[in-house]
Amino acid sequence: MSQKTIQRVFARAQSDQTRTDQSDISPSSIRSKLTENELSESKRKLGFEPPALYVTLMQTVGNGGFGPGYGLMGLVGGATDDMGKTSVELYKDFSQFDSDDPAWKWPYGLLPVCHWGCAIYSCIDSTNDGAPIKTWDPNEWEEGTSPELAIRSTEISLAQWLETWSDGTNIWEKMFPSS
Repeated sequence: MSQKTIQRVFARAQSDQTRTDQSDISPSSIRSKLTENELSESKRKLGFEPPALYVTLMQTVGNGGFGPGYGLMGLVGGATDDMGKTSVELYKDFSQFDSDDPAWKWPYGLLPVCHWGCAIYSCIDSTNDGAPIKTWDPNEWEEGTSPELAIRSTEISLAQWLETWSDGTNIWEKMFPSS
């Protein structure tokens, strides 16, 4: 992602009206920038390295509270979803074994970073160098099946996703064209 795109994301995030796609419904504020200690703790808790671009945004713009949907969730100490969970906390919750549902196995490195409402999340595949965005929609999942059946690829990278958002494009319409 170019420095120009980071600047455009930063500029859009500075306005109360454009900080998130849902600013009119749920105003948000940008969290303090991610510290080195918070980053180290995040890596330790996750067990993997979050994508460099996501970390750069958290360190230069703020630790969440801006971006598509209801805004990017932060790493440790950052912005949360509507249930009060950061990306790290939600990943840890999703990754827990469920003895009542042995088919449940959250994909390693699939970091939920953006809440859209109705428990739908955009996630970054941290295991792939391109950091592709995937959509978790539990409304398409049935208990007793793998969550991977309700995870769809958007076929765009985190960089492309953020460039699209910084241009003012409605990403929800791209994710769910018939909605």
